Amino acid sequence: MKKINELNNTVSSTDLVVRLEKVIVSTATNGSSYLILNLSDKTGRVEARKWTVTDEDKQLLQPNAFVLFKNAAVNEFRGVLQLKVSDYSILSEVDLNHFGLEGKDFFIEAPINIEKNYAELMSILESLTNQTYRELTISLIKKYEKEFLTYPAAMSIHHNVKGGLFWHSFTLVKNALALKPSYAYASIDWELLICGAILHDIGKVIEIIDSTGTDYSLQGKVIGHISIGNTELNKVAEELNLYKDEQGNINESLTLLQHMIIASHGKKEYGSPTEPVIIEAIMLSMFDDLDAKVFKINDELNKVEHKTWTPRIISVDGKMFYKHKK
Repeated sequence: MKKINELNNTVSSTDLVVRLEKVIVSTATNGSSYLILNLSDKTGRVEARKWTVTDEDKQLLQPNAFVLFKNAAVNEFRGVLQLKVSDYSILSEVDLNHFGLEGKDFFIEAPINIEKNYAELMSILESLTNQTYRELTISLIKKYEKEFLTYPAAMSIHHNVKGGLFWHSFTLVKNALALKPSYAYASIDWELLICGAILHDIGKVIEIIDSTGTDYSLQGKVIGHISIGNTELNKVAEELNLYKDEQGNINESLTLLQHMIIASHGKKEYGSPTEPVIIEAIMLSMFDDLDAKVFKINDELNKVEHKTWTPRIISVDGKMFYKHKK
């Protein structure tokens, strides 16, 4: 029984126990249905095709099902491994135990110590001097602490692993702190940048349906994480009596923090309701874009052989990338 990261073009067929991450029913040129299956275990991901499909297959092969595929054929399509599957069995948690496996063996996890890094993040936030930034950020991540620490950052574009949302967000904080000495001359509110980095994707705890990241919620599909995050921030500000100052004016620090969320994609055509008009929002959108692209390109490079090219990556301008380093 092989793990996904043990598959290569020298293996003609194999038995494989996997979790279904995503199932797409597609139609061939002859009008017949076939299934595109995204398979995972903790070592990686691979795509499969089931060309002959029954109504029972469509019922049984659902996201998050554990499946034993028998004699799966290993092929290479445009330089990327792909399986052709036919014979399979749906497995229960008890069945997994017979293979010496358990549910957690089928989720890719962020390659960091989340508990340790979360404690470090809380220490950073508690040391902030701006009361609004500090209290709103701590309160909002505490409200959704479990989700913030376990959810992926996206379904496919970047950091689509368990704990990916925290990993991505904390990476942006570390990037900001690393650059702080180099830009000491600039008029930058580093506390705003840190809190914006943490909160820019907080709406994903509602946008994504659960920690497995197999689908978006209704709110995610019709509203999106940017608007959700902005709304959640407003709620917390009202609850903490930080929405307005003593003169009845809307709290400027709250407004700036909201801007960090709604301008985080950088451009309106990328989904931001407004574009950055403060230096911290420009920096955040660039950090966000960089981290997402590094993750996605690296993820695709890991799927191809040395001195070959990735497929075109839609989220990175449809470009192909060359794997020059082993």
